[in-house]
Amino acid sequence: MIKEKLVNGLNTYGKMTLGGMCKDCIFGKYTACPYNSTTIKEKKVLEHVHIDLWSPAQVQLVGGAIYFMAITDRFLSYQTVAFLLSKSAEATLKVFKTYHKEAECQTGRKLKRVRMDIKKEWFNNVWEQYCNSEGLDFEFAIPYVH
Repeated sequence: MIKEKLVNGLNTYGKMTLGGMCKDCIFGKYTACPYNSTTIKEKKVLEHVHIDLWSPAQVQLVGGAIYFMAITDRFLSYQTVAFLLSKSAEATLKVFKTYHKEAECQTGRKLKRVRMDIKKEWFNNVWEQYCNSEGLDFEFAIPYVH
């Protein structure tokens, strides 16, 4: 408005530059609201595990895989990664079962909660039966939220 002299009576001297954006402009460009400062901290190993699927790779990975699945213990931030040929429920559950058994044997603790950072499209009766038989609480994160 200053540059184009669109406001009558607004006199400026020298070069006018903006040092940033106003608060409304900044919030108007947000795609997601910032998180509040309260987060729940896990107190023990295997209290809460997070699964994230990454796909598809533009170039085939190890052994022809185009997907990978990361499993993270939120207390330790310990992460296990597995390469997959497909992201079907059967393929992901096979990897998770291996992780589940190894983690419980190595820590002597029971896995309690699992969170998925993905859509429910591959979570079906196979996963549901396994979770029910093992007594796992499953929760899904909101899609497209980091």
